[in-house]
Amino acid sequence: MKRLLLSVSAWCMGTFLCGQALSDTVQLKAFEVVAPRIAATLPGAKMMVVDSATLIRYRTTDLGQLLANETPMFVKSYGLGSLATTSFRGGSANHTAVLWNGFNIGSPMNGQLDLSLVPVQVANSVAVAYGSSTALWGSGAIGGTILLNDLPCSNDGTRVDAGLSFGSFGDQRQQFRVQHSGAKWTVAIGAFNTTAENDFRINKEAVDEPMQRQRNASFAQHGLLGDAHYRWGRKDRIGIHAWYQQTDRQIPGSTLEGNSTAGQMDGTLRLTADWQHTGTRATTNARIGWFNDELEYYANDVVQAAVSRSRNVIAELETRIHLAKRHQLHIGVNNTHALALSDGIPREQQQNRSALFAAYRYTSANNRFRSSISARQELLEGDVVPFTCSLGADYALRPWLLLKAQGAKVYRVPTLNDLYWRPGGNPDLRAENGYSGDLGAVLHVSFKGIVIRSEITWFERLIDDWIQWTPGPAYWSPHNLLQVWSRGVETNTSVGFSLGSVGVKLGLMTNHVVSTNEMRTSVNDASVDKQLIYVPMYTGHAKLGVTYKALSVTGLVRYTGYRYTSTDNREYLEPFTLADLWVAYRLPPLKSCTLSLQAQCNNIFATRYEVLLNRPMPFRSYQVGVNVQFHRPERRTP
Repeated sequence: MKRLLLSVSAWCMGTFLCGQALSDTVQLKAFEVVAPRIAATLPGAKMMVVDSATLIRYRTTDLGQLLANETPMFVKSYGLGSLATTSFRGGSANHTAVLWNGFNIGSPMNGQLDLSLVPVQVANSVAVAYGSSTALWGSGAIGGTILLNDLPCSNDGTRVDAGLSFGSFGDQRQQFRVQHSGAKWTVAIGAFNTTAENDFRINKEAVDEPMQRQRNASFAQHGLLGDAHYRWGRKDRIGIHAWYQQTDRQIPGSTLEGNSTAGQMDGTLRLTADWQHTGTRATTNARIGWFNDELEYYANDVVQAAVSRSRNVIAELETRIHLAKRHQLHIGVNNTHALALSDGIPREQQQNRSALFAAYRYTSANNRFRSSISARQELLEGDVVPFTCSLGADYALRPWLLLKAQGAKVYRVPTLNDLYWRPGGNPDLRAENGYSGDLGAVLHVSFKGIVIRSEITWFERLIDDWIQWTPGPAYWSPHNLLQVWSRGVETNTSVGFSLGSVGVKLGLMTNHVVSTNEMRTSVNDASVDKQLIYVPMYTGHAKLGVTYKALSVTGLVRYTGYRYTSTDNREYLEPFTLADLWVAYRLPPLKSCTLSLQAQCNNIFATRYEVLLNRPMPFRSYQVGVNVQFHRPERRTP
């Protein structure tokens, strides 16, 4: 009852606040819908789209920082430039799918993606789909899906976007992108570079000196991005995308360890191509992607590196058919071939998955009711994996009130590391499988210039055969041990209004998540009915954005509750609250050029906190930067 009252109270508070900062929005002229399968997820599903002004503010940062600050998702981070993974609705990092232009870019070896290695610059559209999308996107899309897209535009002329920033602890970032868009061609190229010493003050309990600088924590990353789209006739478009980057980072020791000399080098090359044909009744998309990842890990500066390599080839064909005015059918096939070679795997291992998926969508004549049903059947090395399906619907009870519901059957296949890692891999692992459901309501009203939008969502998920690595007599090994029940309430509310020439936007996002193990793994197992480790039960974001002419100020407060560090919940990390402040000023435009200045202060009150046990995070830090935008519109022929 106490949890229910807290959740209801959070929703009531949310009706007066909001989650997005107020800023200008850049409007782009789109060619066509690049990922039409997203449309099939809308009825009944909860979606959160990061606005373009927010993306610009995070242009020189990584995806982990963007999601941690702007969404209620809990990001497990080892510190600046270090490993960052998600915990979405009480799930593990393996339960979040990250899609770049429609391709799942998670590692085939461990099923995860390090969000600190994904620059925000790789996409001009970022959205988060809550709940299971396994039937649409395949294995691993259990807790949620992060959608990164680089959407093309036409007849936009030439745009140049360049920026640089300097911050505390030797933080230096530069980014550049130039794009030319005409009636048929759109070509863009970008580059980014980031370096940081990360030598912030820490409390090192293993030595006599209580405060010292963090050592062996420097970070360097650089990369190139390229896109090209060509449209011929009125029905066809082809596109290619390239993403290359190299990252070199040192790995600091924990607060209980001595000085570390460990390091890691990550190399990534991602190449994709797609074709889209738009007909009278059907739109067809074909895409293929080749992804190469390489990791070299140094335990110290005298041993030879442990090398891991993986390659993914993904091919997909899908068609969206308008059967009638209110009926739409979506069918497709997918094949994913993964290959891994590592010092931890005795020989080259491969995994091939083939899938057939379909979705049907119905919209009522008055557009007040929408529904969709989707299904997916995969083959893993020729063997049938659990069949998955989902059903979603929403109904506009009033012009200002939308009711939503969604249910799904979900699964996740074991990764190559789960199956073949030596020592410890278990080739007899079963796929995780279970059920999930959402119920939600969206309130959207406007009164005397005040715009209020409030959404509340209740979710529940039960997963069987949860894969867990456990210690043995000589080494760790994965087993299908747990049954995990996750449930909770999410709220997201915004209020926007103007006071003369001053624009104000308020926001609040809250999460209440209970994620517990329901199955005893041994006689003395004390984890039953206990919260999973590193899954906070309560999190929240409050934001205030104010704009006056060319000046904008945004304040953000984030709360993260207790995170248990032992399965019996006897050990835990203390809650923490962080406050950040951003200030931006856009100078008067000079012909086609606009110059913007930004400054920010993170952790204003110098709060001492840890996201993960014995992994220190920085106290107060600063960053200043400048951004230059140039736009010359396309000349039109009379």
